This record gives sequence, C-alpha cells and structure tokens, in this order.
Amino acid sequence: MIVYSMTDAEVYKELARDREAVTKWWYHQKEAIRRRVLKSTRFPIYFWFEYTSPRKNRYLFFTRIFEKRMRHILTGIAVIRYAPEGLTVYTSWLDGQKLIQPMVLTPHMWKRYQDRCNVQKSGIELVKHYFYNNAHGKDTQKNRAMARSVRWNGEDHQACCVNDGVLLGKVKDGIYVVKTFITYEMSCGLQQEEFEGCKKQIINDWDIYQRVLQKYY
Repeated sequence: MIVYSMTDAEVYKELARDREAVTKWWYHQKEAIRRRVLKSTRFPIYFWFEYTSPRKNRYLFFTRIFEKRMRHILTGIAVIRYAPEGLTVYTSWLDGQKLIQPMVLTPHMWKRYQDRCNVQKSGIELVKHYFYNNAHGKDTQKNRAMARSVRWNGEDHQACCVNDGVLLGKVKDGIYVVKTFITYEMSCGLQQEEFEGCKKQIINDWDIYQRVLQKYY
C-alpha cells in the first residue's frame, strides 16, 4: 500500500507489484464496455473507471476510444497519494499497449493549477477535472508536446504543454516530475511563441473531442 512517507522510486516499485492485477482487471473492463462502444454513433467517447488493487492502492482510469473496432484506445492512469503537504498523483498514459513516460504531479503543481485556473475542487474531483480538461496526447507525439528546456524563476525546467497551460518540471530516472503549473499568459518572449505553437497543435486535435465529451460528462 502506498503511504505518504514513500519516495517516488518506492511508489513506482509498489505500483510495479500491482501491474499483473491491474492489467488483468483492465482487460476485463475493456471487454465489458465493448458492447456499449459498438452501439455508439459518435466518436471519440470516454469512460471513467476506479479500481482498488489487492495491495489497497486506488487507481483512476480515464479512457478515450476513437472508433468502434477499439484499435486506438488511449488511457490515462492515475494513482492518488494523500500526504500532509497535499495531493500527489502518479500518472502515465497507455496508448494501446505502449506506456508513455510516467509523470509525478506534485502538491505544488496542484495548488498552482487550482489557483491559476480557478478550479474550486479538491481530491479526486480535482484530478478528474484536470484529466477531463487537459490532453497529454491523442497519440504519443501530438497532444503530449514536450517543449525544449526553459528557464523559469531562475531554474531550468522541461516543459510539457497541455490545454490549460504548461507543466514545468524535470526528468529524473525516466520519470517526469512536475514541479509547477503556469498559464500560457504567464509565459513571455520566445517561451510564449513556442508554447503557443504547442497549444495550437493540442487544441486542433482537442476541439472535436471536447464537444463529444460534453455529451457524456
């Protein structure tokens, strides 16, 4: 079971122990929704799933399905850890069978996201709001656009553009640890030009999808 005193590395080891049970459970969910997908007349569509593993870890799945044959399924997987300093979310994207680079969304990032996007939610509802409104990828390249390294408040960061703004953090041991969140309006100079280019790329693919989501959310 994940506890707040664990390091990020220890959390991912714990999640690795869950992998077989989670994979088996997820396979059954995909089969269970297949009939509903076949009856759908508009795509993409999405589903929320929540799952507690035998090791007592709570998972949140956000699944987008793009066509009836279910050949292209993009799933956001989030594991929530509550700690005295706030909410930490361990997340990754599963594109088909390919696992996209995992992320750690830190308490500071969530506080900045709440403040700067005026989100009056907390806990799991805040996480759902974030996943609902922000794409990390229609595929591994387009929506989950990683910008080059940038400087923010005197520090070097790697930037990841999403719909609402820009995640700033650092990659450590193959894991993208997100330290903070800024809106597009907060960027300046060359950063603004680069981020706006990434934003347009995201929004172009997101607009139709977002309209479809509103029917089901």
